[in-house]
Amino acid sequence: MSLRRTCRRVKCARLWRRGRWRPLPVNDAWPWTRAQRLQGSVESVPVRALSRLKQDPRRPLELAALRGAVTICIALVCADAAAEQLSGSLSAVSDYRYRGVSLSGNNPAVQGSINYDDASGFYAGAFVSTARFAFESSRELQAISFFGYAWRLPSGVSGEIGADYALFTRTHDYDYPEVYCGFTSGIWSGRLYYAPRYFGGDGNAIYGELNAAQPLSDRFRIIAHGGVLWSKSGNSYDGSGERVTFDARIGVGVDLDRFSVELSWVGLSNSRSAYPFTVNGGRNGPVVALTLAF
Repeated sequence: MSLRRTCRRVKCARLWRRGRWRPLPVNDAWPWTRAQRLQGSVESVPVRALSRLKQDPRRPLELAALRGAVTICIALVCADAAAEQLSGSLSAVSDYRYRGVSLSGNNPAVQGSINYDDASGFYAGAFVSTARFAFESSRELQAISFFGYAWRLPSGVSGEIGADYALFTRTHDYDYPEVYCGFTSGIWSGRLYYAPRYFGGDGNAIYGELNAAQPLSDRFRIIAHGGVLWSKSGNSYDGSGERVTFDARIGVGVDLDRFSVELSWVGLSNSRSAYPFTVNGGRNGPVVALTLAF
């Protein structure tokens, strides 16, 4: 699934139970003795202090990124901007596919996004989706905050540069930053991403994608996507090193005023060589998405 922002101008705990301290009941049957007065002088005894727990050095960065995503959402909602500059969406998908790989355990997911497009070319936003991995019994959230700058050339081709940070609310080992550049021309668009530690791996990764949306009528369109991931990481599921993974998606979309429906087929060459967490997350199959734009 592509996380490309949408432009409205072109319609394009764990419940913690706080326990209460209760006084210890007195039982006269318990054996007890009166405390004796201390005899002699008092001397200090050297005691080795316990060391503090070692904190994850990445934790402050992850918390800062999460706060940044929340701050962006609040700022965009409260911003006094024109309707053409602020847009968002709510979606329900049968399977959350991220670059061909299921991040919802081949189960349905709920997603939301908010985007701000300034007339100067600056844009920012955030994307949130429920996620679930094969080894986790409960769901969590994936949040991706992003910002960038876009411009249009005299030829009509648009370019962009930007950065994003993806994090998970439970499995923080998979958090990672990215930088990217991209273009848009007619029905075509593409991006090239670079991540120094893709999904928390110890090697860098490059991902390139090409997308197309061909209108058939005012309501119907054909959508297509192709991507290739080059990664060099030792934490892949099958333990391999340098690998290339391909993903593709083709389908049809229908626009119904503010609602849109997409039915697509998603395929992936091999998820185990590039991702450290999936067993059958690369299973090929159909995906249905229902989106409400606002």
